[in-house]
Amino acid sequence: MPSTTNQDIARIFYDIAAILELQDADPFRVRAYNQAATVIEGLVEEARDIYREDGLRGLEKIPSVGKELALKIEELVTTNELKFYRTLKKEVPHGLLNILEVEGIGPQKTKFVWKKFGVTTLKQLEHLCRGQKLQQQKGWGQKTVDTILHAIKLKQAFGTRKPLGLIYPLAFGIKTTLEKSGFARRVVIAGSLRRMKEDVGDIDILATSQHPQKLINVFAALPEVKDIKAKGETKCTVFLKSGIDADLRVVAPDEFGAGLYYFTGSQQHNVRARELAIKKGLTVNEYGIFRGTAEHHGKRVAARTEAAIFRALGLPYIPPELREDRGEFDAAKARALPHLIDYNDLQGDLHVHTSWSGDAHNTPLEMIRAAKAKGLKYIATTDHSSPLGMLKGIKTHNINKYINDIRAAAAQVKGIRVLVGAEVDILPDGRPYLPDGALRQLDWVVASVHTAFRQSKEVMTKRVIRAIQNPYVSAIGHLTARILGRREPTQVDVPEVCAAAKKYGAALEINASWYRLDLNDVHCRAAKEAGVKLVMSTDSHDVDNFDFTFGVGTARRGWIEKKNVLNTLPFGKFIQSFRPRSPRPHGEI
Repeated sequence: MPSTTNQDIARIFYDIAAILELQDADPFRVRAYNQAATVIEGLVEEARDIYREDGLRGLEKIPSVGKELALKIEELVTTNELKFYRTLKKEVPHGLLNILEVEGIGPQKTKFVWKKFGVTTLKQLEHLCRGQKLQQQKGWGQKTVDTILHAIKLKQAFGTRKPLGLIYPLAFGIKTTLEKSGFARRVVIAGSLRRMKEDVGDIDILATSQHPQKLINVFAALPEVKDIKAKGETKCTVFLKSGIDADLRVVAPDEFGAGLYYFTGSQQHNVRARELAIKKGLTVNEYGIFRGTAEHHGKRVAARTEAAIFRALGLPYIPPELREDRGEFDAAKARALPHLIDYNDLQGDLHVHTSWSGDAHNTPLEMIRAAKAKGLKYIATTDHSSPLGMLKGIKTHNINKYINDIRAAAAQVKGIRVLVGAEVDILPDGRPYLPDGALRQLDWVVASVHTAFRQSKEVMTKRVIRAIQNPYVSAIGHLTARILGRREPTQVDVPEVCAAAKKYGAALEINASWYRLDLNDVHCRAAKEAGVKLVMSTDSHDVDNFDFTFGVGTARRGWIEKKNVLNTLPFGKFIQSFRPRSPRPHGEI
């Protein structure tokens, strides 16, 4: 029987939280399931292995997992089911979980359309929104209905593609299992995952093996597999429980480089490579580069490594993230490829939330210790300062208490510098939520749009630029405010914002959170070309969020180099790199 994976546990806990919300359960109970799901989703080690090694005690040591949830995880990893979940699912129509994923509706509105109109599917919700009954209900204006229709359209457009951050750990978990099987010599992730594309259509895996059939059998029997679509001697395609296809190809060692290059893509890049090969009297395919044409090719001249493929084309190695036919061939010919930022280049994190933010989970001391444990040299605490009622956050009346609290926590941890900052909402008119007198007391201020997302391009652009013009704003956070698969980006004019950021010295943030990746790759490159200062931040809301992986991948796709990102600098040089904001020394705590 297939064993329960971390992805399975997280999905079940998310579902439980959603159902409990529909039932108006205790908000703390709902949050507990959501927090635990987030943590388990990001665990490197499988919960089943933790239980095998250390039993219930080991599960209780997982952050955000207490005894009650540990018992539920124990039931899942030992029986592959959870009676509580099975019973709970019967209490609400299953389709309501899909409706809850639509931006702008939430549990209360979902419950309303279910009880009032019998809506239990996305299709029924869309039909209801296109009629006139819903707009006549209290609290349901045309604007609200239009927002929901727009969100449904976005969800449908996203289709079977999944956010990179959801599929990446799944793919690498499969890779690890294949490597540990004893039947693989080499296993590599290819396709859009290797190129770090923000959304993924399927998982491509290449391997070499002396026992290809045995390796394919291991792949087909993975606990993540829901259905086997095709299975041969050297290739297997499966449909995963996560709703995505995965392909395993076992190739000969002397053809591995050619296969990896071909199946990494992108399609547009491969087309350009074939055109270049033809001009040189060569042909390129998944088996190598050959002299002659595709119909009458002769001797193979390269195949074992990707580097050999590029040499045969007369080019230096092009990193996978650049292979989108966005100028990489011309840059390679001119020996002008960027020296891309690397995954270990970041020294600080400039967007970190603590329990001062209503949606964060850990105390300042816990977050500072976790950041140090991750090897960071400095951080900025940036707790919310927002008019939104759901967020506690920083107000004018408690800012001194906040500053003292962060400084007291920072004083307990040696070897890491802490800037006391805030993430301040940009109000619809462009003013930061906190007045200048309060902002002046902070070391680092991130200004972000969290409301009024559907302003016109002109209004939104002026709004953000007004925030940039405020001398106490250090950086603009997640510029377009998008959430992958749920909320479209705002209509902000990115080139205009870049010009303003350059003029006034504010930085733009590359938000590394997997569901944001904002700036995206195209915007990263535009900011670089405009000479804008960039920072990269995790937007951490708990101790397990300090991960720049997807932000770095996005930055690399945007041709970003180490020198373009301020928080790759040591603390002293970083402090000197952004515009003066306060008469007192930054970071003195």
